[in-house]
Amino acid sequence: MKQLIYITFFAILLTGCATAKQTAQRKSEREAKELIEFANKYVGTRYAAGGTTPKGFDCSGFVQYSFKNSIGYSLPRTTKEQAKIGTEVKKKKLNPGDLVFFKGKNDKSKDIGHVGIVTKANKGEFYFIHAASSGVQVDNSKSGYYKTRYVKAQRIIGNQ
Repeated sequence: MKQLIYITFFAILLTGCATAKQTAQRKSEREAKELIEFANKYVGTRYAAGGTTPKGFDCSGFVQYSFKNSIGYSLPRTTKEQAKIGTEVKKKKLNPGDLVFFKGKNDKSKDIGHVGIVTKANKGEFYFIHAASSGVQVDNSKSGYYKTRYVKAQRIIGNQ
């Protein structure tokens, strides 16, 4: 009888852990969806160096604005500071909502100079929304310009 009680207790405990993990995963997926829907409203918004509002965005200003105004996450202002937060993620493990970082204009430099938000990912290929020099747009990681400039990715959602 005592054994049955222990087995039942551990079964309930394990079920509770799985349920908590599933709940956290659903929350992360919901937040990523809200973030991407919000960010997509700004496709076509003009680029502005140092811009942090819908009047004009730079890349890190757009990311900061989107996270804060969609899901309430406060991110640092600059690309370099944004690259230091969250958990680093391998390209093949990207999820929507992850941040992706690229070299800036000098592709020979190892310095991070650009950031975007993953909108869709599949086995290392991903689409991301970002404020480029031509304005807020969605690009594919396989496009020539960004393919050679990818540096790393960070997961923010689910780490708060």
